[in-house]
Amino acid sequence: MLNFLRRNRLLLASGFCLVLAAGLVITTGSGRGRGDILARMLLEGLAPLQRASAALSGGFARTWRGIGEIFRARAENTELRTQVRGLQQKLDTLSEIEIENARLRRLLEFREQLAGSLVTARVIGYDAAGLARTLVIDRGESDGVMKGAAVLVPEGIVGQVFIASANAARVLLVSDHNSGVDAVVQRSRVRGIVQGTPEGGCQLKYVKRTDDLQVGDMLVTSGLDGIFPKGLPIGEIASIDRRGQGLFQAAEVRPRFTQRDLEEVLVTRGPVAPAEPPDVLARPPA
Repeated sequence: MLNFLRRNRLLLASGFCLVLAAGLVITTGSGRGRGDILARMLLEGLAPLQRASAALSGGFARTWRGIGEIFRARAENTELRTQVRGLQQKLDTLSEIEIENARLRRLLEFREQLAGSLVTARVIGYDAAGLARTLVIDRGESDGVMKGAAVLVPEGIVGQVFIASANAARVLLVSDHNSGVDAVVQRSRVRGIVQGTPEGGCQLKYVKRTDDLQVGDMLVTSGLDGIFPKGLPIGEIASIDRRGQGLFQAAEVRPRFTQRDLEEVLVTRGPVAPAEPPDVLARPPA
């Protein structure tokens, strides 16, 4: 008997399951459901497994959605960073354009204060060797810029052209030791010569020891050198040197701008005279 059961255990188990399933079907179909004790037991036993399966499935779905959202967020973050960089570059460009427009407006207002022919030029280079105080502008003989032309900005005189080619010119700054400008003290009308120093500064020379000079006095061009229009600012007296027993006193002059501040300049093309009184032109900008 045991051998028979052992040999046919698979067939017998299958038959038992079929009979049980048929009984369940018949009982379920003929009963009211609530009284089906076996069905209720199976439902109660399978419920935890179904809840666990549903929770596992939901957690997997949420995890998968979270992973997808992370990748989408990274892609959006990269795109937004790119947009921010682009907008920042545009903002920097607009800021630079606004600053340049402000400089050009001041240059135009200054141009309207002068009578004569002038041309606007951009500074495109400086003396690389440092042996001379010079700069290069993008205007030359084809634009009417010749040797000896005055170079100006609203803050004061820059220098004069000493070499000109067809489309460029080199400017000798007033701070170069080879430069010289006939100047007048605006307050006392004392005259002297403003020359550059080897160190790149400016100095007022050939002023009598008895002449009235004070720290803070503004120096303007006299117009007698035939290069610079009369009444344009040069700089102010920073200190006075009366040492020694000579006939003259000297003064250090502080220009109202530095060489590196220059980006656009005005260049004369023939005689130029101020259209406003000298004290108006020499007044520092607000």
